[in-house]
Amino acid sequence: MKIVELRPDEFDNYAKNHEYANPWQTSYFGKAAQTLGYETLYLGIEDGGAIKGCTLLLTKNVYLGQSISYAPRGILVDYDDYKFLENSLKVLKEYLADRKIMSLTMDPPIILSVRNKHGNLKEDSKGVDKKLDAILHGGDIIKANPYAQNIREVIIKKANFEYRGENLYFEGILPRWYAITTLPINAKTLLNKIDKRARTKLRKAAKLGIEILKDETKDIEKFYGIAKNNFNRPIEYYKNFMENNNDCEIYLAKINSEKYVNNSKVLYEREIERNEILNKIIQEKNIKGKNIHKILNQKMESDKIINSYKEHLVKSTQTLKDYPDGKIVAYCIVTKDGNNVAIFEDGYLKEHYNVASLNLLRWKILEQYSDSNFRTFNFGAITGNFDKKQNRMYGLNQARLSLLGDVLEYIGEFGIMTNRTMYNLYLTTTRERTNFKI
Repeated sequence: MKIVELRPDEFDNYAKNHEYANPWQTSYFGKAAQTLGYETLYLGIEDGGAIKGCTLLLTKNVYLGQSISYAPRGILVDYDDYKFLENSLKVLKEYLADRKIMSLTMDPPIILSVRNKHGNLKEDSKGVDKKLDAILHGGDIIKANPYAQNIREVIIKKANFEYRGENLYFEGILPRWYAITTLPINAKTLLNKIDKRARTKLRKAAKLGIEILKDETKDIEKFYGIAKNNFNRPIEYYKNFMENNNDCEIYLAKINSEKYVNNSKVLYEREIERNEILNKIIQEKNIKGKNIHKILNQKMESDKIINSYKEHLVKSTQTLKDYPDGKIVAYCIVTKDGNNVAIFEDGYLKEHYNVASLNLLRWKILEQYSDSNFRTFNFGAITGNFDKKQNRMYGLNQARLSLLGDVLEYIGEFGIMTNRTMYNLYLTTTRERTNFKI
């Protein structure tokens, strides 16, 4: 067994057909990462004259000619063959040490558990939704927790990696928790099942003039202002990731400025009428057969809605003035790998937070793929803390799990020093150490 370097096209040809194919293990992502200051290595694991595994490595020179490395959502090997996995990691470690790469971090694409929206393990005490688990593992029913525990034991005890991650938030280089749902689904039935507040947001966005577009031209300029404010990446990052990438799609949420003004006015006037009726009932004490507390609560809720629509009326008037042809307020980058379709990245204009554009955008993309040949839909990263009182990012979980998604938990990060002496020197003598940020 040995490590060989692959051309980007050779790497893609192998990686895209792997059971654990994902958008981070592609030459497109490798090119994008280069714009963030990383160098790339496309490596194959050769055994018996054939490639039996591969990984994209991001590297950065940090100390006296020595580099650190990271395999994003990798390595792509046969994780069922524990001996092969152990030997692959050992020869990779030796190869990196010879290349003056003094450390390796990886976060394998192995599922530790599947949970419900409250964070509780699904179906049995071992935490496996067998249907979802079978889909994600190519049709083979695997008990996720014992399977992942065995792999973790091989990586830690046999290959001598350090485990770095029962993290609940975004402490790792890539997120560990995601909101995911199985396909196909009946979109109409799902819409009737979701939480009333989530359904109201979708309808509100449509009423306020939000239109969903698929940008076949992949014009980065249309959404880059939003992306830059959210992630502060150079525009070349997106150009390199999307160029010639047929597995990448761009969806945009656009405010129809005229509809935004007209509909804001109609909604505002209707709520004023409703509010006056409620007020009249209270003033005249005409509450026969009515619960006065219920009426008072409705009146207070109506007051809030009026203030909200008044804000929309002011903002929509200004939007029409500044953007008579409409305004892009949210975007989604969608990737497709094997049986999976995922929202790779999304974002929205903070100044238009209250039009729920991203909620509608996610829903429309899910609706498009609801009856496709894909088997899973990934809404994006969430946190692993499901306690509303303790999690300041609880709203992110709510938004991405609002369409009745499940929680997918990956196994987490592992790291190893390939040159312990140099790495310890790096840790003790360098004040500002490099952390991977992608």
